[in-house]
Amino acid sequence: MASRRAMGMVAAICVALGLANRGWAQGPAVTGAPPQQIGQRISLDLKGVDILDVLKLLSQKSGLNFIAGRNLSGRVTIFVNDVDVWEAFELIIAANDLAYERKGTIVTVMMGRDYELLYGERFQGRTESFVTLLRHAKVEQVATVLNQLKSSIGRVIVDEATNTLIIEDIPARVAGMRTLLTQLDRPTESRVYALNYSDAEKLKEKVQTHLSPIGTLTFDARTNKVVVSDLPEAMRKIDEMILAFDSPEGQVLIEAKIVKVELNDQMDLGIDWKQVFSADLEARSNFRLLSDIVGGTATGGAMKLFTASNDKTQIIIEALKKLTKTETLSNPRILVSNNQEAKILVGKKEAVVTVTTTVPATGSTVSSPEIQYVDVGTKLFVTPNIKPNGHIQLKVRPEVSTSTIETFQTNRIPIITSTEAETNVLVKSGVTLVIGGLIETKDEQKHQRIPVLSDLPVIGMLFRSTSTVKTKTELVLFLTPQIIGPDGSTTPVPAAVEPSVDVTFPVVTLTEPVPVSYRHVIRQRLQGRLISQFRAAALPAGSVVLSFVLSHDGALVEAPEVTSPQGQPFILAAQQAVQQAQPFPPFPAGSQATEVRFRVAVDYVP
Repeated sequence: MASRRAMGMVAAICVALGLANRGWAQGPAVTGAPPQQIGQRISLDLKGVDILDVLKLLSQKSGLNFIAGRNLSGRVTIFVNDVDVWEAFELIIAANDLAYERKGTIVTVMMGRDYELLYGERFQGRTESFVTLLRHAKVEQVATVLNQLKSSIGRVIVDEATNTLIIEDIPARVAGMRTLLTQLDRPTESRVYALNYSDAEKLKEKVQTHLSPIGTLTFDARTNKVVVSDLPEAMRKIDEMILAFDSPEGQVLIEAKIVKVELNDQMDLGIDWKQVFSADLEARSNFRLLSDIVGGTATGGAMKLFTASNDKTQIIIEALKKLTKTETLSNPRILVSNNQEAKILVGKKEAVVTVTTTVPATGSTVSSPEIQYVDVGTKLFVTPNIKPNGHIQLKVRPEVSTSTIETFQTNRIPIITSTEAETNVLVKSGVTLVIGGLIETKDEQKHQRIPVLSDLPVIGMLFRSTSTVKTKTELVLFLTPQIIGPDGSTTPVPAAVEPSVDVTFPVVTLTEPVPVSYRHVIRQRLQGRLISQFRAAALPAGSVVLSFVLSHDGALVEAPEVTSPQGQPFILAAQQAVQQAQPFPPFPAGSQATEVRFRVAVDYVP
């Protein structure tokens, strides 16, 4: 009955067998050893067929001898066309979590879990192993790399005493690990770097990411030396990195003038710089063109930025004195390393007394007073970043704060009121940056009295009076950053000093695509055209920023980008000025650049 059912099922699912009928080559009696191909070709179209029926079908049509295990069960779905019978059998075993044991021509098929219980390992986890003695690399480091490559059933065993590695895994993974070992177990190089400028501990974090899997880096904080061991090709990269990082940073000398300006009725909203410039023609000439600030005039909630030549700073202060009362509060000078923050405080430290009261288990109260100090006054935070060709990127944060004292349960509590702003500007070394707009309003008590009579009892109050007057002042800060080299000179930072290793590497120096003198010619020509065009259009005061690209022959590559806070009239006038300024001179001889972008900012005062 079972035979008829099987044959009927075979007919229903259309099993086509090839005509060849060579016998199955007898293999070694080793469990799981790969047999030779049978040579019998078969096509199967099975869906949900019992595994016992499938094995019987394969046995009848190909001459294979199958024995079903005690717990063998399941249904098979397979669609193959013209494949070797043994290959089809292997596909069925792999797809249904089955296993088999072959002894000669007898194949015993069982469930995968039964095979694992019988032999102590998974059927699909047939592994191979090998032992290798590492000659150069450290076994702990290599094991860390190989553990990332092994399969879920693989093992990497380490013997540190003999520097031996034992690997067990499936054949494909073992072959890959053998190949990797030939790359890792090679002679390494070791070097000691005596750092001149960098900190060894900080440099370690940057270099370690570029080491090979077997590379090592150690440092000695006392002598500021770094020891690196790695493969030769990796050491070449490490040499370049340490040469680049161990270079002098340079410093920036920041000279500041903090000036207090009393605002009169005409300056209720702050200093009118147009009025200042009109009062002093020399001061006006120093502030007309703002080409030294990338992006032109920058404004903030409590800030207006201008630039001027350092030696003209006193002229600006004298121009302010002609209009109102001006007082120089401080003139500090501070030297700060590149990318480090400098802090300048002109004011005082307010003491705040706090009392902590504790009640222990004994019931007696214990009070612990603590004094803290709060900075009040004019604070200036400046972080310089040295750029190529003598430029400095300044992160500026001025802050003006005042305090009023209140008491709460005998404690002095200062109430701090502050005005602050923050900006980033790019200026040339030696150019003065002027920051204004930090306005402070105070109520002052003014007492008026008539001598002698105001001191009489009772009627003396008729001869004296007290009034409250509002006073407004604005703080103006003049900042002059100057690049100072490691040797104390005011020249740009010198090239990097090579580390104390007998290795030579090329040093790449970034240079301007065109000389500074050529940029000056382009700027001067365009500024003259802009001012003429603004005057011809009878425009009021305003500013404009232009960005355009010139080709090697001086031709304009595309339409310039123009922005202006005053809107379309200034933009149209600036576009016409660019057209009138053509043709521009070609790039100087020796310039390798094909196209260069220029940026010009102009502040127009009619």
